[in-house]
Amino acid sequence: MDRTAGRPGTRRTRLRTAVAVCAVALGTLTTLGTPANAAPSAAPSAAPSASSDRAARADTPWKLRTPLSETASREFWDVAATGAKDAWSVGRTTDGADGPAPLIRHWNGSVWADVPAASTDGKPAQLEKVAAAAPDDAWAAGSLADNTSAPIVLQHWDGEKWTKVGHAAPAEGSLSFVGDLAAFGPKSAWLTSFDWDPNGGAQVSRLERWTGSGWEKVSLPAAPDGGEVQPWDITGTGPDDVWVTANAMTGEVSVPLLYHWNGSGWTVREVPAPGEHPTGWVANHAVATGRDSVYVVGKTNDPQSPTATMAARWTGGRWQSLPALPVGEVNAAGADGAGRLWIAGWAPGNPHSVLARWTGTRWATEELPADVTEHSEMSTVLGVAGVPGTKGVLAAGTAGCASDPVQCGVLVSRDLR
Repeated sequence: MDRTAGRPGTRRTRLRTAVAVCAVALGTLTTLGTPANAAPSAAPSAAPSASSDRAARADTPWKLRTPLSETASREFWDVAATGAKDAWSVGRTTDGADGPAPLIRHWNGSVWADVPAASTDGKPAQLEKVAAAAPDDAWAAGSLADNTSAPIVLQHWDGEKWTKVGHAAPAEGSLSFVGDLAAFGPKSAWLTSFDWDPNGGAQVSRLERWTGSGWEKVSLPAAPDGGEVQPWDITGTGPDDVWVTANAMTGEVSVPLLYHWNGSGWTVREVPAPGEHPTGWVANHAVATGRDSVYVVGKTNDPQSPTATMAARWTGGRWQSLPALPVGEVNAAGADGAGRLWIAGWAPGNPHSVLARWTGTRWATEELPADVTEHSEMSTVLGVAGVPGTKGVLAAGTAGCASDPVQCGVLVSRDLR
């Protein structure tokens, strides 16, 4: 876990989540108290009785898709689907003595089954993001886990097998990390990543686009009020409707931005924050639910723990602010097949992730199934994805199972058969 825990203090949700996942694997739950990203000012709620807690969890509409395995350490970091008979989840397995190995699972409408990843030349690696545009067009991205100045891991699915795709290596002494990944067709995939120098602390952020034959760097327009633009999350409805969140950094102060690509040019808007903060705000997640509907979720730009969260929706003509989030920080966000926004994170005092849906007027929070919460000490949802052609949604993550240090991969669904 050295590489994951040693990432730079970039105020990114995924980085702090990775540290929390490591804590589960190391068996430190009892020393954590509350999850690392729980709002420090929130007082824990009164604990319900065991019987009422079990009843509430038993009634959750979320269902575990694959049993938790306590004999093999597996982690799922992301999930994607193109339909009811085609879904992917990626992550890593750490069973062997040689370090982590990429883990890829596929849903064919009947079962989840492991699919071999492309070779990483014998080097330990993990896959952190997956995106799919069609049953024969999917991408997975991750990183090597040996703390070397090496390219990020990129793989492509052509309907038959996963193939390694080359990527430029970072400068000597720097480490490469994946930000986000999105796919909209054979000639339209998008990737954010960054290189970090652990010695000097310098960070170089990138946005790239797949053209059908190679990855090319994309330059975003300058921030409206200046600052270094750092692209992060990607969403959209097609090749001519791509949204990218970014943070404009001036020293330690961050301004959240939302960029839009219409197929020929960019526009940029500042995301409204709910208030002033000494170090500003960051936009961690974006979810498009239509061509003129995109949600942005973020938090204060605090390297240790957020003091507040934010959520807003761009309607095509104006910004609409959403009420306070029901979690201390959002670890994953996505839309279900019906176009409803979902977020996942930890609520204060709860060691398990909760999932919350935006109804249009309020946040409706739901628990993970008892198959997860009653058989693990802690859980984290790291990916949420809708299933096109249905009303359903998938969520992927990891749980700290009782037979420490085994990590149990979590795949759950809602409104799917």
